[in-house]
Amino acid sequence: MEKTDGPRIQISEGFYLSRITRQDKRAYLEHLSDEEISRNTLRIPFPYTEADADSWLDCCEKQACDPEKRFAIRGQTGYLIGSIGIANVITRGATSAELGYWLAKSYRGRGLMSRAISVFAEYAFRQLRLTRLYADTFAHNLASQRALEKAGFQREAILPRHHVKNGLPLDAVRYVKVLGPAVGT
Repeated sequence: MEKTDGPRIQISEGFYLSRITRQDKRAYLEHLSDEEISRNTLRIPFPYTEADADSWLDCCEKQACDPEKRFAIRGQTGYLIGSIGIANVITRGATSAELGYWLAKSYRGRGLMSRAISVFAEYAFRQLRLTRLYADTFAHNLASQRALEKAGFQREAILPRHHVKNGLPLDAVRYVKVLGPAVGT
């Protein structure tokens, strides 16, 4: 079983969120060798190299704080099978943040990601004191859109040519989950 410090947040039977650690490097290299993950995420390169893993783990180490903003998704053994968290920097006083996530191929299609998104959103509202969480999916990533919808996110907008990935402009679909009713509407 992999040792992790910090919070441990139950997703479902046998799956949980916990801090990303240096010991996760092997799992990152293994899972992010899947070109489909890169194709469906904005910031994960392909091929994914040791230097990429080291850079990401450095970033997680520097950003490690209480409360955490990025988590490993782990199975029963504690081995990292995915990742979820805030994709951008949360500035002082911010009430909105972008959600990013990925899941290893052998765990997809079981509803695990939608449960992880839902659990993380509750955490972000409670611990990070956010009132709005959003995620941009590439228009072609229907599985990610379904996971967000199952987690209670609503489609907010279609964003034509919103991102550039590998030199190509891509349309995005923005999903949002808001805590409580808006004031003044």
